Amino acid sequence: MKSVSSCAQNESNSSVSNVLSNSHEEGSVTRYETELGVVYRLQARVLPYLSGSVYLFSAHASPGRWTLVDAGSGVRESRADLQVGFEIVRDRFDRSFSPERIDRILLTHAHIDHFGGVAELTRANGAEVWIHAFESRLVAAYDACAIVENTRYVNFLRECGASEDEITPILDGFGFRPGRATSVPVARKLLGGERFDSLEVVYLPGHSSGGVAYLWGDVIFTGDLLLSKTLAQIWPTRMTPQTGLLNYVDSLARLRELALRYERSRGRKLIAFAAHEDVIPDIPEQVARALRGQEKRNQRLLRLLNDESSPTSLMELMPKMYWSGRPNREFFALSDVASRVEGLLQLGALELADYDRVSANTPTLRYRVSLANTESTKNTIEQIIGMHASRNKSYLFERKS
Repeated sequence: MKSVSSCAQNESNSSVSNVLSNSHEEGSVTRYETELGVVYRLQARVLPYLSGSVYLFSAHASPGRWTLVDAGSGVRESRADLQVGFEIVRDRFDRSFSPERIDRILLTHAHIDHFGGVAELTRANGAEVWIHAFESRLVAAYDACAIVENTRYVNFLRECGASEDEITPILDGFGFRPGRATSVPVARKLLGGERFDSLEVVYLPGHSSGGVAYLWGDVIFTGDLLLSKTLAQIWPTRMTPQTGLLNYVDSLARLRELALRYERSRGRKLIAFAAHEDVIPDIPEQVARALRGQEKRNQRLLRLLNDESSPTSLMELMPKMYWSGRPNREFFALSDVASRVEGLLQLGALELADYDRVSANTPTLRYRVSLANTESTKNTIEQIIGMHASRNKSYLFERKS
């Protein structure tokens, strides 16, 4: 983990310097003093090959009331790491804290590494669970969602070109299976735009259908939408509505605009507490890096398809884009490629080939670069941002009219 002190030294903005330099790290816990209260960042092993951050905060205005942002995955290592983190908070920072005093758990989205630990935590403290309405069933009725979604995933993999022998191992590697998480009631279904005391809910779909960020004073808890080192996973809307490349890029652009508005009005930067990797002291700059990274991946995909002598399926394209040798990553890689192909199809940069051969018995879809619309292959991310900006301007015009 990048040291907090080095982040602060590289940032001249006083707000960023205050939050990051007025911090203290003890083992797997970092304490931050923010405008409205104290935030603890607890690090935990949430999945194989993946660590994450769970945030615990308490407002100066309501001492003794604690809120948790995300809850880890619920696997043994994640539970153990959170327990150690809670003990560090209590023993080294605030003797008044105990897990039983957590009033609410705010979920940024319903992926297993964020909500899998909710059941055990709520048994201990009876905390309310908040999540966006679009993903509330994943938390409240996990097994039912897993069964239904896996049926859809089978059809998706067939369209990708996976053989019947490949489908089950790919889905097993992904691990979205009944019994993996325990369902819990959702106390509050969010839509975005709500304000609770000093907390504001911001709906930012793309990485997930119900992705939200929580704005709290001079910090914002952004989940997986924006990361400091890598690009977030994206999924095609074919699999999950409100995800996809177009929604993801639009949410990044809206997060950037929110941060810029904050800086213009307050004269200081808004800091992002991401769910993985490092705290992000400059949201607009990091969004710009993420968008450049997305454009590079889109252009790589276009080059790969352009080099193919015949139309290509996603199963054929995926290993050329991402294959890492780890079977449990196949579904993630396929989903990322599928989301890019879907978005580039919408822009007209790609076209569906051999569609007259598609049937229930031969469901594989194949793609090629659209030679009739070469302009659509340039600056694909700028096209998406421009499209959303045009839509928003039209909406504002209609409202004024």
